[in-house]
Amino acid sequence: MSDAPGTYRTSTRELAAEVGVMAVALVLMSVLSRHPAMPYAMAALIIGRFLLLNRRGDWLFFLIGVVVGGGNDLLSMSKGVYAYAAPTSLPVPIPLWMVIFWGQIFLSFRKLMRYGRFLGPDTKPPLIDLPLALDLVVVVAYRMIIYRTAATPWLPDALYAAILVVRLLVAPPADNERRIMVAMLIIGPVYEMILISTGMYKYQTGVLFGMPLWLIVYWVFVVRMLKAVFDRVEHQL
Repeated sequence: MSDAPGTYRTSTRELAAEVGVMAVALVLMSVLSRHPAMPYAMAALIIGRFLLLNRRGDWLFFLIGVVVGGGNDLLSMSKGVYAYAAPTSLPVPIPLWMVIFWGQIFLSFRKLMRYGRFLGPDTKPPLIDLPLALDLVVVVAYRMIIYRTAATPWLPDALYAAILVVRLLVAPPADNERRIMVAMLIIGPVYEMILISTGMYKYQTGVLFGMPLWLIVYWVFVVRMLKAVFDRVEHQL
């Protein structure tokens, strides 16, 4: 895929390469997450990824991931939602390399969201519409709920699920959004379960291979919201 003018679309080759980067990261985190060499290994992976796979806009999505994804993780650590076992120089239980790695996670989201049948109509969306407005309200509600109930079994699970059902009934997702939500229903939990099984981090109320049910609901919800935001960013590049 070239960097010609126009909105970006992911090729099959690019998606496969990004999956490869995430697979290597998974191996590194499974084997070295508590080893002093981990920050250097992660830095080498990310630098190599940009040297080989960089496309127009990738750095912007990477930085958004560090700020939004990494920032959300930092808040979750400070609120005791879960904790990393890896050593850290930060005042909360999360290693700095993980905060940076959120940039790569958002890059992989970009590649998936701009691929094939996940893409959907590629017309410039309005700055905000009803589905995105609802998502912004829901994501704030979700964070407030989990910060207060992370240690309470079943309550956040039930609240997350009920809110998501209402959200989807009020503004049903488009076909391409349903596809990416189903994909994330598989990808997100599987990736999480592998890392949890290595002891990299631990949730307070894990019930499914160490993972809380509310997290599965959150993965399904948040990918639709991120796609709506990413689509708007793409049309500004």
